[in-house]
Amino acid sequence: MFNTKYICLFILIIIAIITSIFYLKSPIYYQQILLQYQQIIINQLQSNVYVESFLLENQHILHDGSDCTYYDDKNGLFHRTTKYPRFIVTGGAGLIGSHLVKRLRQQYDATQIKVLDNLSHGRLHNLQYEDGTWAISTTRDFCLVDLRNHHIALKYMRGADVCFHLANSFSTTNHSSAFYETILMKINVLYATKLNKISKIILGETISSIKLNSSSSSNEKIIQYQNDLLLRSPDFNIGTVRFQNVYGPYCDFTDVNEQVMGWLIEKVLNSVNGHLPTWKLKEEYHDFIYVDDAVDSLMLTYEQKKNKKRVFDIKSGRTTSLTELIQMISNIAKEKLGRKFESEYNYTPDEIIGEQNDDKSHVHRNLKWRAKVKLEEGIWRTMSWISKNQKKPRVLVTIFGQARGGRLAWNSLHKFLLHPFNAHLAWYTTHLETSSYLHDRVQYLWMEPNHDAWDFVYEMIANTCNNNNNIVGKWKNYCKLSGLFMGGIETCKQNSRTAVLFSLRWLLQQKINKLQLLEKYDWFIITRADELHLCDHYDFINMIRDDIQLPTDEHYNGWSDRHLITRSSMFMKMINITTELVCNPDYWFSRLEQVEYELNIELIQKLIWEKMKLTVSEFPRSMFTVRSKGDPTSWSQGEFHPELSSFDLTVKYPMEFESSRKHCQTMDLKKAIEPLRHYEWKIVK
Repeated sequence: MFNTKYICLFILIIIAIITSIFYLKSPIYYQQILLQYQQIIINQLQSNVYVESFLLENQHILHDGSDCTYYDDKNGLFHRTTKYPRFIVTGGAGLIGSHLVKRLRQQYDATQIKVLDNLSHGRLHNLQYEDGTWAISTTRDFCLVDLRNHHIALKYMRGADVCFHLANSFSTTNHSSAFYETILMKINVLYATKLNKISKIILGETISSIKLNSSSSSNEKIIQYQNDLLLRSPDFNIGTVRFQNVYGPYCDFTDVNEQVMGWLIEKVLNSVNGHLPTWKLKEEYHDFIYVDDAVDSLMLTYEQKKNKKRVFDIKSGRTTSLTELIQMISNIAKEKLGRKFESEYNYTPDEIIGEQNDDKSHVHRNLKWRAKVKLEEGIWRTMSWISKNQKKPRVLVTIFGQARGGRLAWNSLHKFLLHPFNAHLAWYTTHLETSSYLHDRVQYLWMEPNHDAWDFVYEMIANTCNNNNNIVGKWKNYCKLSGLFMGGIETCKQNSRTAVLFSLRWLLQQKINKLQLLEKYDWFIITRADELHLCDHYDFINMIRDDIQLPTDEHYNGWSDRHLITRSSMFMKMINITTELVCNPDYWFSRLEQVEYELNIELIQKLIWEKMKLTVSEFPRSMFTVRSKGDPTSWSQGEFHPELSSFDLTVKYPMEFESSRKHCQTMDLKKAIEPLRHYEWKIVK
C-alpha cells in the first residue's frame, strides 16, 4: 500500500513536469508572453492609436503582404522544392540588409533568400548591382510587409531555418516612438520565429536603439522578454550583433540623423566654390564601421554553431571626432578628386561627448572578427559611390494591361529604355497568369482580376470625394453620352473596355501612395507591353519644363495615353482623370455634352489636362505598337507587313510605324529586329 501510494505520487509529479515542459513550448505560453510585453510598449506610448492599431488582427495594415508570392502555410514565401538553408532577412532593403543579401548571394541561390521590408527607409535600388542586375527577384523574393503587426509577422516569417533580423523604425522627430516600434518589431519577429520553428536567428541592432531609454525599467523588461521567450528553449540558437555608425555605398546621404557619414560626404561634394557650410557641432567622438565589416560580423555569427546568450558589440577600436571626420573627408576629396575645401565650425557649449572604447577582445576571440576596411578607405569607397549616384535619375516605367507584344517587344523595351536609364519596371495587369518572361523581369507586379464590370472602382472613387453626399451615383449619367469612354461599366452599352484603363489609373494612384513611390523615383512613365522600340528612347531627363511628354502622332482629337512621361511632382495630377470625372460629374457631363467629336480617353484626357493647366510637349517617336500571334485585341487587328511577318508580328497603327522608322532611320527592318531574338535581358545575377 505504501509503495503504491508513492509510486502514484511519483507518476503524478512526472506527469506535471512533462505537462509544464509542453506548456512552456506551446503557442499559448508564447502568446501570453507576447501580449504581456506588447502592453509594456503601449504603456510607454500612451494614447498612440497608430501603434495600437498594429496589435489588432482585423485592423487594416498598409503593408499586409498581399502582393507577395505566398505558397502555403508550411513553406510561406518559399517554394516547397527550395533547398536549404533558407534565409529570411528583415530590413533587407536597408544599408546593412542589402549588403548582407548580396553577400548571401555569393554562396546561395536567390530562391533561398527572402527579404521582408516595409521600405520606410529602405530602397529597392539597394538590391540592385551596378550593372543593372538584381541580387534577388523583387516579385518572387521580396515581400512588402509591416512587422509591427504580429499577425503579419507570424504569417510571412515561416519556411526558413535562418532569420537575420535587421528591420528597425526610424524617425527624425519622435525618437521614443521609433525606439518602441523597433522593439515591437523585434518582439513580433522573435514570437514568429519561435512558433514557426525557425531554429536560428541573428539580431542586428543599431547603437541608437540601444542607447535610447537604455536605463528605463521598461527597457529592462523588454530584455527580459528575450530571456523568457527564447533562452529557456535549449533548441533555439540566437546571436545578437550590435553596430554603431555603419556607413558605406547605398547609404542614405540625405539625412544627417540617419547617416552622418554619407550626409557629410554629400555636403563636401556639393560645396560651392570649395566653401563648406558653417556647421554648429557638438564635438562628438564616434567609432565608424564600414558596411562590409558589419556584414562580416553577421556572417560569422551565423556560422557559429551555438550563439545562445552571446551579444557581440562590433567596434573598430578607433574613435574619431566630427571635426576630424570632416577634415578627413575634405582631405580625401582633395587627394582623389583634386578639390580644395574650407569650412568653419561653431561648437555648442555642451561638454565633449566621447564613446568609450570597451575591451572587445571577446569579439575577436569568440567571433574571430576584426575590422578590415580602414576609415580612410571606407570614406573613399563611399564618396565614390555617392559621387556617381547622387544625381542619377530614378525612373519607374509602368506597363498597363495584358502581356501583349511578345518577347521581341519586351526585349526592345529593356534594350532601348529600361537599361539606358537604369529604370525599374512595374506592371499593372488584369491577366492572372502567374509565370511568363515578362512576369519574371518586373520589379513591381500588381494584379487585378479582369472584372466583367468595373462599376465598383467608380463607387470607391465616389466615396473619396469631398462632396460625396451630393454626387453619389451621378457618374453613371455619363452612360447617356455617346462615345467609347464608359465601355466596361455594367449599365453602359458602349462597345469598348475603356473603363478598365480609367479604373487602373486610379488603382495605380493607390499603389503609388501605398508604396510611397513618389519619394523613391524622379520620373514616371506609363506605357504598354506591345510597343516595339527600334532605337534609343528620347532623353527626357534633361527636360527643363514640367511638361507631360509623349511621342508624336496618333492622338485621336486629344492626347494619346499609350506612352506618357512626367516628373514625380506632376505624376499624380497627370493620371488623376478618373477622380476628376467621378468627383465633378455635373461639370464634366455638361462639358462633354458640348463636344462634337466622339468621346474617347484621348479627348477626355486632353480636356481634363487643359482644365488643370497641364502643358504637353511631344518628342520624336522611336516605338510603334505591334500585334503578336495570339494577342487579344479590342481595336486594330494589325496590318500585314512583309518584313515583320517573319517575326509573327503585324503593325497595329501604321502612322506610328512610319514615324518611328523614319526617326530611327531604319531602312532594313529585319536587320534591326533580328538582334532582339538573341538579346539577353538578365534580371537576377
